[in-house]
Amino acid sequence: MINKNILTGILIVIAFMLIFLPPGICEAQTGTDIKGATYVGASTCRDCHERIYEGWKTTFHPYKFQDALPENIVGDFDNNNTLTIGEYTTKMNRSGSRYSITTMGPDNKEHTYKIKYLIGSVWKQRYVTEFPNGALHILPVQWNVQTQEWVDYHGLKKHKPGDGKYWSDNKRTYQFKCTGCHNTGSEFTYNSQSGTFTGTRWADKGVSCEACHGPGSKHVKAEGEDLARTIVNPAKIYDPNRAAMICGQCHNRGSSSKKLFGFQKTGYPFDYKPGGQLNYLYDEKPGTYPDGTSKKHHQQYIDWRGSSHAKTGVQCWDCHYSHRQGNSNRYQTKLPGSVLCKNCHIDVEKRGVHGLHSSNNCIGCHMAPAAKSAVSGDIHSHTFKVLRPQQTIKTGGKQPNACNLCHYHKDDSPEDLGKVLDEIKSKSWAEFNIKK
Repeated sequence: MINKNILTGILIVIAFMLIFLPPGICEAQTGTDIKGATYVGASTCRDCHERIYEGWKTTFHPYKFQDALPENIVGDFDNNNTLTIGEYTTKMNRSGSRYSITTMGPDNKEHTYKIKYLIGSVWKQRYVTEFPNGALHILPVQWNVQTQEWVDYHGLKKHKPGDGKYWSDNKRTYQFKCTGCHNTGSEFTYNSQSGTFTGTRWADKGVSCEACHGPGSKHVKAEGEDLARTIVNPAKIYDPNRAAMICGQCHNRGSSSKKLFGFQKTGYPFDYKPGGQLNYLYDEKPGTYPDGTSKKHHQQYIDWRGSSHAKTGVQCWDCHYSHRQGNSNRYQTKLPGSVLCKNCHIDVEKRGVHGLHSSNNCIGCHMAPAAKSAVSGDIHSHTFKVLRPQQTIKTGGKQPNACNLCHYHKDDSPEDLGKVLDEIKSKSWAEFNIKK
């Protein structure tokens, strides 16, 4: 048995450590102390990290939210500038450097709304207006870049004013639905009695340094050993699960576990900080196919978490650059396409199913373009599992498969392609057994 005096001494030492040691020592999960720090903005980070800053500027992250300036607009406001749903036509307008959209508002009457901000530009672009009460709302049309067309977004096609999902409804405000992931260091106040928003601002428009590294006010004042302690480096967090949560805070789908201002849950984990524990702050509600593969965008973290990559320790940044554009590709990967896969999977031979295509296309089968951002198939699966034709047959066509996403001719049925795979697989095993 432990001597009573020794036990008492141990308890006193533990109490002393909890009370008097610096916060950074107690925060052993990340080895950092960002508690109480505030956001300073990417321009401040640039003072010491100019090379990294300039690399970050070439990625997609800074442009997730922008001012509605002519150089940032990608939608056609001049020629192809109408969208008809039923008997009503929404009109996209341009007057010099000003842009607006004329459509049905919350009172089911036509109004012209000035565009103040933009969301995205690579896959699609959405347009944000500000209501008199300070609420920001995404207008009900979206420009799809690949197809060069306007499509409905929470507008007249499926929703009506007041149903809770119409673009102008109170529960569709940008502040509650989007700002935590499209902006860095978001702040706003909401008065539920008057229904007004005040003080809406950001440290940065778009996703900047502090979205992943945490607020930096302590870091910019630190010196020596305190420099590393006052900022989060995801690659140096010893717990790989907690490190990946930094990407998972936005590449995810669901809502906050509690209500903000006691009024409404947000579409992002509003009280999460890099290095924290995401799963207690955010309730995932993914849109998936029957086998659990994502069919909607910004769910890469959900896919990855159930993948063999996650189990073997392959993190997001092992494949993707976070501070600079990838080499000759739009996905910011460290090598383009299947070349990246073969950098690790060097022992895959061009035999059997892996010899089907002369290009040995890893991405086409293991990262099938099954999810949707703007148009179906513009987002790749991150489970890294082959979506087989048998799954399409099993679900009665409710789930796509990797083969038919390329072989979409009417003569290429899932049944026929499944038989081809089975035949190749059986031959491959026969060859293996002979050699063995």
